[in-house]
Formats: sequence, C-alpha cells, structure tokens
Amino acid sequence: MHIAVAGNIGAGKTTLTELLAKHYKWEPQYEDVVQNPYLDDFYAEMERWSFNLQVYFLNSRFRQILEIHQNKKTVIQDRTIYEDAHIFAPNLHAMGLMTHRDFENYGALFDLMESLVKGPDLLIYLRSSIPNLVDQIHKRGRAYENSISIEYLSRLNERYEAWIHGYDKGKLITFDVDDLDFVDKPEDLGKIIEQIDSQLHGLFKK
Repeated sequence: MHIAVAGNIGAGKTTLTELLAKHYKWEPQYEDVVQNPYLDDFYAEMERWSFNLQVYFLNSRFRQILEIHQNKKTVIQDRTIYEDAHIFAPNLHAMGLMTHRDFENYGALFDLMESLVKGPDLLIYLRSSIPNLVDQIHKRGRAYENSISIEYLSRLNERYEAWIHGYDKGKLITFDVDDLDFVDKPEDLGKIIEQIDSQLHGLFKK
C-alpha cells in the first residue's frame, strides 16, 4: 500500500511519517530537503529559482512514486506530488514568483506524470493554524526557512484547504494538529493510530 502525509510547511509531516513508519513497520520515503540543490537559493531569491525548485521536487516525487509502485512493502511518503502541482506551483505563479510560461510548462509536465501513476491508498492531512506553523518552523531552526513570510504560509494554507475539500484520489483522514502533540503525548499519537487503523481495515478488505 501507499500511505502519504500531506500538510503545510511546519505541520509535522516528517515527524509523523517517522513515528508511523516505526509503529507499523512501514518503509518511509522522505522529502528531499537535505540534498536539494535549490532550496537555499529559492528562499533567498524566489522569483529566480521557483521553476527550478518545483521541477526538482516534481522529478524527485515522481521517482518516489515509481519506486513505491514497484515495492512489495507498504510505504509511507512525506508529502505528495499533488501538493507540488496544486498548491506550491500555483501559489508561486499567483504571487508573481513564477512566470506564466514556466507555470504552463510545469503543468504540462505534471499532467504527463500524473497520467502514469495513481494516488495514495490513504492520505493523512495535517491541518494547522498559522501561529502553530510559525512556532514549529522556528523550533526546528532551518536557516533557509527564516525568510518565510506569514503571507506565504497563509496563501499555502488557503490552497491546502481548497485542495483537501475537493480531494478524490483515495481515502482521506484529516487531523487538526493544533490540538495534538503526537511527539510528547503517547495518547495523542494513539488517537491518530486508532483512526488510521479503522481506515486500513477497510482498505485491507478490498
């Protein structure tokens, strides 16, 4: 099976991916932020590097999906290819940080890739308020994220909510992470696992 965790920057995707992979003995696939050659440049000069960054992420996640489909194990993926195409790239275009020409090129590339793959069996969406996102971003202290603005996060949050509202690729669970501390409170992680278990039982019956 293919499980995926979605959510805005700082929502806790990577942490939850790690915890669920450990609990269920799933194989994790993480977003490429360490080896990504464009992230630092992008946050320093978004308009110049937006297309390069988005194509890099698109390529990386498409490769991940191909590997997931070939894997006999259940894989949990940190962020989906759909978030790149329906949230991050359109947001950069709308903010004037990606040219119309580049956005059209990017969209055509995504459409081609999407025609060759299917969505995750289960999507776990982490909904978060802006103050919580800001707090989590500051806590993890990534230097390149220091320039992220409240406006940028707010625009992404709006697009996430619109995308989730119309999501139709498979099963979906939404968690409001403002009210959960799945790192330090085992009972909160237990609540998440309980809801995931109920969805997984339905998937296994197919």
